[in-house]
Amino acid sequence: MLDKDTLSRLSQLKSDIQAAKEYGVGHVAGTNGRFGFVRLEDGRDAFLSPEKMQRVIPGDKVKVSLTKNDKDQLEATLESLLEQSLSRFLGQYRVTKKGHFVVPLGNAPGLKSSPINRWIFLPPKSRGRCKDGDMVVARLQQHPYDDGKASARILENIGQENDPHIERLYVSAKYDLQPRYSEPAQKQTKDIARSFKSEQFGAERTDFTEVPFVTIDAETTRDMDDAVALTVNEDSDQARYQLHVAIADPASFIDQHSPLAQSSHRSAQSLYLLGGTIPMLPEELANHCFSLTEGTVRPVLSCRMDINTDGEITHTEFARATIRSRGKLDYQRVGAFLDGTADTYTDNDPQPQIATMLKQLAELADLRRRYRETHQIVSSDQAEYAFEVNQQGKICAVHLRERTQAHKIVEEAMLATNYSAGQFLAKAGKGLFTTHTGFREDRLGEVKALLKEEQIEHDDIMSLDGFVTLVNKLSNDQEKASLLPALRRMMPTSELSLDAKGHLGIGMPHYATITSPIRRFTDLFNHWAILSELEGAKFRNANEEYLTKLSENLNNGRLADRELQQWLICQYAESLVGETDSAKIRIVTQQGFGARLETQGIDGFILFDKKTEKSFDAKRMTLDVGEQVYKLEDVVKVKVDSVDMDKRRIAFSVA
Repeated sequence: MLDKDTLSRLSQLKSDIQAAKEYGVGHVAGTNGRFGFVRLEDGRDAFLSPEKMQRVIPGDKVKVSLTKNDKDQLEATLESLLEQSLSRFLGQYRVTKKGHFVVPLGNAPGLKSSPINRWIFLPPKSRGRCKDGDMVVARLQQHPYDDGKASARILENIGQENDPHIERLYVSAKYDLQPRYSEPAQKQTKDIARSFKSEQFGAERTDFTEVPFVTIDAETTRDMDDAVALTVNEDSDQARYQLHVAIADPASFIDQHSPLAQSSHRSAQSLYLLGGTIPMLPEELANHCFSLTEGTVRPVLSCRMDINTDGEITHTEFARATIRSRGKLDYQRVGAFLDGTADTYTDNDPQPQIATMLKQLAELADLRRRYRETHQIVSSDQAEYAFEVNQQGKICAVHLRERTQAHKIVEEAMLATNYSAGQFLAKAGKGLFTTHTGFREDRLGEVKALLKEEQIEHDDIMSLDGFVTLVNKLSNDQEKASLLPALRRMMPTSELSLDAKGHLGIGMPHYATITSPIRRFTDLFNHWAILSELEGAKFRNANEEYLTKLSENLNNGRLADRELQQWLICQYAESLVGETDSAKIRIVTQQGFGARLETQGIDGFILFDKKTEKSFDAKRMTLDVGEQVYKLEDVVKVKVDSVDMDKRRIAFSVA
């Protein structure tokens, strides 16, 4: 037995050894072999032997001690697991003689490489009813750090690699998009449906059932959350037009802190993915109860706006009301009627009053657009494309969406309503605002330098008035208008804010969306805020944490939509390799430019060889290649060269 003095010396020796060790923190990276590395925070890579790799999973954050091995290579020894990378994950089910396993996948089924080169054991009770090759959602049950043994359990079976719509199912599972309604939320849904069957919409609603409201949407739309009506007063210049927008009223039936409100906050929006829709609210509510269906009495939040002969909104009034839509109209039929290529706006019995009103709405839309071109900002219309999906869930055709006068009617009505809501909520000091700061602060120096070089005089371009004046000045100058696309690249995207700041991107002092409460949580939230002002109802404004989580949920849906679309587009583009088409330049870099095919709506990138002489102007976003200058919005002839399905990239070349 060692005496106290010896123990003290050994303890001191151990402390000295530990003090002499070099420690580091980093993330585990796998390889195609059994060994791996730790990517240290200081940028170095430390080797992990196969034995040590058995105790970790690529992506894990670990603390390691560092030494040099006999190959003079920096080698790591595991000290502690700081964060595990796997919790809920997507994988492929594998069956061998040794047992059942799940292999974590890369970004999509069929990819040869995976960021996690490991087979994880599935205990008998954790396997579900899966077969070899199934794509699954799994959860890690036991991390291998302690004994080198990992196990997982299956949460959901997505399907086989060649199943119809596997791409949509996979992306939906990856981003966890499918709403999960708790028992209280399901009961709440049934209670709301019951009240609608008996038309119990609450007291003190203004009766607008005699006002000739109509909905204008895509022909296939079922969740119709806004309707429009118009009255023209020839005797008044200040209230020449009385525009009525009726908006579905789920906020009166879904309490702000109820189970359905919580699930809607998690979903954040309805997602219209290629091949299938994932609604924010239960389908029974979104497509039936709250939807402003033709001929049915529905509760709404009404926004009535007086508009003068210049197109300016002079007065706004919000109210809880009831309406009965006179018609479910679609964009194409109404557009054809208004441009004279069709005799009527509907297949059903046309109503002369509606026909006259549609023509007046078209006149008002033109008036409002001219007003916005003068006092606010109107961006040029961009080409939009509809991707047709077959029964297998693959894109089979692409159609250029026709923008009709009917689209302009709805767009101007919704912009006017959201502008009015922004003014109302800003005065009340509550709600969620969509804001835009104009130019990014980190690019402001480049913006001012460009304007100085081009000898463009300007006021305070970070103020609403100064920004609007500058943009409209450039828009109306044929020689300088080409600078606008480059300047827009120095602007941020719009964002949600608790503060009633301006939306410089559209030139409005305040903007708060309320026109799609069935489809967007932001709009539903703003309905709660408006109702609290109209009726003194209980309301709790959002805080930064609540807003941050909502923004994350919205972004999650956008990422899913973008990933699915790019996946299916790349599959479709494989059939276009070798074809040529005109394409509009959308982004310019030092190496080349990205462009979108004008007939197919598909994005690709033209990468010039490193040896090619070229010059890039970051302020003007132009690329000089030899004697050719490429700039944003230019149309060039390109050829589809190749498709990289693993990286989801489409390569073009100049034709």
